Amino acid sequence: MRIMSNLEYSFMASELSGQLSGKHFSRIRKLSERTYRMKIGNSEILFELGVRLHETMRIEKVEGGDKFTEKVEKELDNARLVKIEQVNNDRIIAFVFDKASFILEMFGEGNAILVRDNNTVCAHRYEAWSDREIKAGAPYKPPKTVPSSSLEVSDRYIIVSLTKLPLGKDYCIEALARAGIDEKTVGSTLSGNQIMLLEQKITEIRSQARPMGFVKDGKIVDFALARLSRYKGLETTEPKTLSELADAYYADVEQPNPKLEKLQERLEKQKERMVELSEEEKRYRATGDHIYANYDKVKEAIDLAASGRFDEIEKKGGKVDKKDKKIEMEV
Repeated sequence: MRIMSNLEYSFMASELSGQLSGKHFSRIRKLSERTYRMKIGNSEILFELGVRLHETMRIEKVEGGDKFTEKVEKELDNARLVKIEQVNNDRIIAFVFDKASFILEMFGEGNAILVRDNNTVCAHRYEAWSDREIKAGAPYKPPKTVPSSSLEVSDRYIIVSLTKLPLGKDYCIEALARAGIDEKTVGSTLSGNQIMLLEQKITEIRSQARPMGFVKDGKIVDFALARLSRYKGLETTEPKTLSELADAYYADVEQPNPKLEKLQERLEKQKERMVELSEEEKRYRATGDHIYANYDKVKEAIDLAASGRFDEIEKKGGKVDKKDKKIEMEV
């Protein structure tokens, strides 16, 4: 499943804010374990935690309510949306209503948190780290670690430094391709002109961002906010909004079956174990074959040990450990 990037969340927040600000919250429905659909005005906003956020024209089957959606509906009943904004330049999107803020943390497995007066009211999932906690009644704090505001090269590959920017790996790779720099180039070896050119390409991607879908055999196989070099030669489509593009793309993507995924994961583990057992079998068989080929020597060592003639074993180059009752001989 394709996961939306930082730059795309930033673009989406701006797009949706311009469209929905001033409209009122109506409802929220749970579609699956991590997928919800929220209605603001006449628009249905779909978000899959840790994966995607966009307006949708497709009304999917509702799984049913839960305590989280019930609490959100109660607290945001008819609330007016003031704005939608990105928090700390990170993959965190806040729907700021006049009654409370509905915050989507879209990194990792994702989370949805209702916050009022800077305190957590409820959340999709309660979590705790060393520096922050998502818990009812606790102050809401976004992660302290935030994306870098500017490019800082180091002795590591340049792609590593770029991924610290609020872009997304696809856009980092595209900026490098446009600047003619290999992603495994050590950052500190780049010249001043190369760094300047790279920064120029990053600015270019950001400033010229527009929704673009890449089409193969009549189907959108990917989307971005820039023409990506790796899709050179593919047909493109440029709808008016990123939501329209994302909605079409995810509708065509085969949705994962959680039960099937667990079975596939179990099968992969069993295959790995079969390989391990096969290697062990080869090793034990080789050991057995070696012992059989040297049966006379092995039997002699056992007979000497059984009769307590340890000095003869040592004369033949063997080692005797009387305490642990072990002997060692090369055969």
